[in-house]
Amino acid sequence: MDIVVLVAKIMGIYLVVSGLFLLIRGKTIPHMLKDFFDHPATIYLTGIILVFLSSIYLIQYNIWDGTWRVVVTIFVWLVILKGLAYIFIPQAMNEVAVKKFRSWFSLYGIVAIVIGFCLFFLN
Repeated sequence: MDIVVLVAKIMGIYLVVSGLFLLIRGKTIPHMLKDFFDHPATIYLTGIILVFLSSIYLIQYNIWDGTWRVVVTIFVWLVILKGLAYIFIPQAMNEVAVKKFRSWFSLYGIVAIVIGFCLFFLN
């Protein structure tokens, strides 16, 4: 199996599970995010892990060939940017996550599920 297909399937599973969580348990997210952002070491470690894992992929497979593989590359770039934001601007991430998008969790859940299924069933 091509590594890009494998990464797409893993991201697809992650997005479906995350989307279902947003739909079913979305009301608990503000509490979880408050707990998460109250621990700076956890935020930093999360950022480092996201940057590390996405860098491994991007070093080998930074694909911009106009095919569906670009979607995977874009998602990986978003992951690395999220990791960098956790490291350098965690307070801004907290404000955006809790205050700005709180009312949109259900819509994000549906979008995540749809994109997750699309990624999972790519060949």
